[in-house]
Parts: sequence; C-alpha cells; structure tokens
Amino acid sequence: MPGASRASRVAIAAAILAVLLAGLLGAWFATGWGDVRARQAATEAAPVTAASARAGELAQQLRGELDQLVAREAKRPYFQYQNLFHDPRASAGWSVTPSPLASGPDDPLVLGYFQIDANEHVTTPAINDEFPQLSDLKHLVEHEAFRDQVARLFAHELAPEKMLVAKNAVVAKLDPPVVRHPRPAPPPPPAVVHPNVAVAEVATNTAQTVQFDPGTYAQNSNANAVYGAGTRNLGGALEGSGDGSGEKGPAVASVEVPGAIPPSDPDPKPIVRTPPPVVRTPPAPVTISISPLEWKTLPFTAGPALVAVRQVATPDGNLAQGFVVDRTALTQWLAAHDDDLVAELRTGTATASELVPGWELVVHPNPHTVAAAAHDAASIATGFLIRFVVLGAIAVVAASLLLWLFARTERYARERSQFAAAAAHELRTPLAGLQLYGDMLADGLGDPGKLRDYARRMSEEASRLGRVVSNVLGFSQLERGNLSIDPRAGDVAAALRELAEHAQPALDRAGAMIALDVPERLEAKFDRDALARIVGNLVDNAEKYSRDAEDRTIELAAKSTGGAVEISVRDHGTGVADSAKLFQAFSRGVTADGPAGLGLGLALSRSLAREMGGDLVYEPTETGARFVVRLNPAA
Repeated sequence: MPGASRASRVAIAAAILAVLLAGLLGAWFATGWGDVRARQAATEAAPVTAASARAGELAQQLRGELDQLVAREAKRPYFQYQNLFHDPRASAGWSVTPSPLASGPDDPLVLGYFQIDANEHVTTPAINDEFPQLSDLKHLVEHEAFRDQVARLFAHELAPEKMLVAKNAVVAKLDPPVVRHPRPAPPPPPAVVHPNVAVAEVATNTAQTVQFDPGTYAQNSNANAVYGAGTRNLGGALEGSGDGSGEKGPAVASVEVPGAIPPSDPDPKPIVRTPPPVVRTPPAPVTISISPLEWKTLPFTAGPALVAVRQVATPDGNLAQGFVVDRTALTQWLAAHDDDLVAELRTGTATASELVPGWELVVHPNPHTVAAAAHDAASIATGFLIRFVVLGAIAVVAASLLLWLFARTERYARERSQFAAAAAHELRTPLAGLQLYGDMLADGLGDPGKLRDYARRMSEEASRLGRVVSNVLGFSQLERGNLSIDPRAGDVAAALRELAEHAQPALDRAGAMIALDVPERLEAKFDRDALARIVGNLVDNAEKYSRDAEDRTIELAAKSTGGAVEISVRDHGTGVADSAKLFQAFSRGVTADGPAGLGLGLALSRSLAREMGGDLVYEPTETGARFVVRLNPAA
C-alpha cells in the first residue's frame, strides 16, 4: 500500500538518523571523554609534579647549604672541639684561650659539637667539667642535655678506631720549630688572639695531615692543666719551662689570672697562664691525621638525626669529632623556602631530592592547591558534559527537524496523491453528468419535454463542480494568506432561507430534504459569500454521508444564544468516525471506504468562520453529525 510504503520510508529514515546520531554522539563522547580524563589527570597531577620539581630545587639548595657547612667545619682545627685550646699563631709561649665553640654553635644549622675519645668519653666545647666557671652557664642545661644524648645514643657507635686516615692528605706545616735556649727565657707577655683564627686552611672536605711542634701539641692536649697552673698560687718555683722542653724555669713572682670569660662576650680575650705545668711533650714533629667529615644517620632525642663525623688520629689516641645538625633549623629553613608547599625532611632511599645518603626531601602540594586542582578537574568534566548535552540536544533537535521535514514532505506527497485522486473523482461525477446531458441535448436525444429538466441538471452539476473548484481556490487563498472576508451586519435568517431554497431541488433529486428552522429575522455580522460557502459545504457533506440512512432529512437551524448567533446543520447518517483531525486539510472523518471527497471543505469552512470573527465546531450526537457555526451578533 502506498501509505504503508511511505510510513515505512519515514521509519527507515528515522532509524538511519538515530543510528547516525547515536554513532556520532557516541564517538564524540568517547574521544572527548578520553581527552577530559587525560586533562583531569594532568590537572590533578600538576600540584604533585610542581611539588616534586620544587623538592628537587629545595634539595639542591639545601645540599648547597650543607656542603658550605661541611666546608666551613672542615677548616676548623681539631683542638677547637675542646673548651680551651692553645693557638700557636697567637703566642709562642704557654697560653690557652676559650674555644670559639665554647659559647655554643655559631651556625644556625648546628645543634651542637661533640668529641669522643677511645674510652667513649664525650666532651663538648661548651662544658668544662674541671673548671665549671668556663662553661656556657647561660645555656648549661641545654648543653648538658645534648652531651648526655650523644653519650647515651651513639657514643659507642662513633668511638674512634685505630685506623689510617684517607689518602691524598693535605699537609699544613703550621709552626716553625721552637728555638730552644740553654736556659729558659722569661715568658713573653700575653698576646691577644681572636678566638676564631684557624690553624689550617683547607679548601675542601678532604683528609688532612697537620704537623705541630711538641709544645703546641702538649698545650692543646693539656689545656686544662695549663689553665690550672696559671690559677695556682705562684709564690714558689714551678716546674717546667716556657718552651715545653721539660726543664725547670725560674719562679715567677706574680702572674695575671683573669676570671672566667662570659660565654656571651663576642670577642673574648685570651687566657694567658704562666709558668707552664709539668706535661709530657712528644718528640718533634707531632703529626695529626684528620679524616674528611662524613654524614651519618644516628638516633637522637626526637628521631633520626643528621650527624657529621671525622676521625682524628693523635699520638695520645684517636678521637671522633663532629656535630649534630639541628633538625628544627632545617625545618625552619624549609618553611622559609617552600613557598606555599609543605616540605618534609625524612630518611629514605636515594631519590632526585636526596640531601645526603639516607636522607631525602619530600615536598607535598598545598592542600588548597590540591583542592583547587580537584575543582578544576571536576570543572573540566562538568564543562564537557554541559557542552555534550547542549550540542547533543541541538543535534537531536536538528535530526528531529530533518525527520519532521522528511515526514512532512512524505505527508504532502501523500496528500497530493490523495488530492489528485479525490479531485479526479469529485470532478469526474459532475463532468460526466454535464457531458451526458450535453450530448443528449446536442444529439436531440431524450424526451423533448424534459429539456428544461436536463438543463437544470446540467446547472446543478455545474454548481457542484463550482463548489469543488471554489474549495480548491479558497484553500489556495487560505494557504497564501490572501483570503478576503468582509463581514457586515445583516439578516442571517433571510440568507439561510435563500440558501435552502437554492439547494432544495438538488437534494430532492438525491432523495434528501432540508428541514429549515430559522426565526423571521435574525441579525448577525457575516460575509454572505463566505456563509454561502460554509453552509453549502455542510449541506453537501450532510447529503453525501447520509445516503444510506433511513432518515435523509438535513436539519438547518439558526438561533440567538448567549449573545451570539448559532447556525447548525445536522444529518442522520453514519456520523464521524475520527474527529481528532476533522478540520485539518486533506483529513476526513470517515474510513477509507466512505464517500469520496477532497478533505478541504471543513478546513476551509472553519477558516472562513474564524475570519468572520466566529467559529465552526463539531458536536457529537447519538446519530449522524451536527456542525455549529457561531457568528457575532450585529453591533
């Protein structure tokens, strides 16, 4: 069937559009969502990547700080790790001075210095157990706690072993041999030497071999004894000589014995003591071997600590010297350089952010940055979904419009086909009648007494043909929007009587009749030609669809109700099967086997009624059909 074929074509077109649209949208979503996931991953990883890069930068900077610290400490003479020391550059006589470290570390990264002998005895430069007044009394509690922690936690592990120092030693000859006289000379006056003068200048953290004269070594090995000798009562002769030769020198009548130097003094004066005590002096020259500073990870109070240690080999035994890095100072340094990130120093395996072996720097992204990155990542997905939904909806609407246009084109094609068939049928009947009676008249056939009847029939067929043509032309004018209506006040009852009288002969020959029920006069506002078209179409439909009815009466009535004028046309035929599209062009309210028609009469009639300011409606009844035309009353 043509209708079914067209419907199937629309369904096939709809299926093809649906498949294409689903495929395109699905492919777009798959590729787009993959890109979204990649962008989300990059966005979420950006803070971690930035933190990792910043960790490498901070680790490099902090390694530089630690390398500078080690380089500075490598230059420090080994005897500055004790509370008192003799500086050979300050005086060739017997004298001691407080260590530069006696008042505590001078570097903010150093928590404290320590020295461990072969017996695991721990000393620190800030504490002098033999002469407590020389200790850093202001921070004595902290220094004692530090020394106790070193002694308890890693003194045993770091106790010096008898071992050779690393190769490639740097030899620094510090003092020329002391000239010995047959008889001891008077001690020289005390010399003022800055406590921070280094004995050995070392460019890098390498092994060192340093040579001293015996007197210098003896004074540094027995600094407390030198200091104690100077504090005793010097009323009698003291043993020893000023040059460290062991010979007895002359008694000294008086000696300057200064008191304890406050640790907070920025430039303490050296403590000079005379005459020397009796000490053992090794043969010349005295060689001291010092190993490079080595980083170790050792336990401490609040967890693992970073400790720098070196071995010092002396004639009297080996020493372990070093310092503990202040982890709090490292944390503060990181806090001052980590921008808005969260830096953490911890022990771990070797990474790009390794500080020293066993220690790494971990930088975590700021939680706000992570939250912002997560928000941005969610925004990427949300933005894509919004775009996908909006563009997908537009695509669906566009596809629907395309399908609607296709279906409409198919419907118009179907309507044109139906219209052509209906028009041919509608026109064929009156044309056949006109031809028949015309041929009869032309050939002189038929009853000569019925010539007037033949002519009347030809007129009726021509009127019927005129209504068909008028409906087609009227619908064409309606489609173009140039349907011209001029409603005026008039007597609608008289117009209906005239229309009924004109239609009655044709109805009589068709076996139908009009039952007219109108008042004597009824004023309304209407267009006479438009009303004639409307009533003519309604009466013609009533006659056509009631041909099989027992009662072929067509009721034409008019009345005034509710301030309006109603004109009704009712028949007693089969009625309307489907009233949903009754007033649509090319739609009919009967089944396909009903009487032929164009499907334009009711659509045109309603449009004419509305152009006059009224309306045309269908009112269901028990039998037949009833149409009501409503008009505005005359003003």
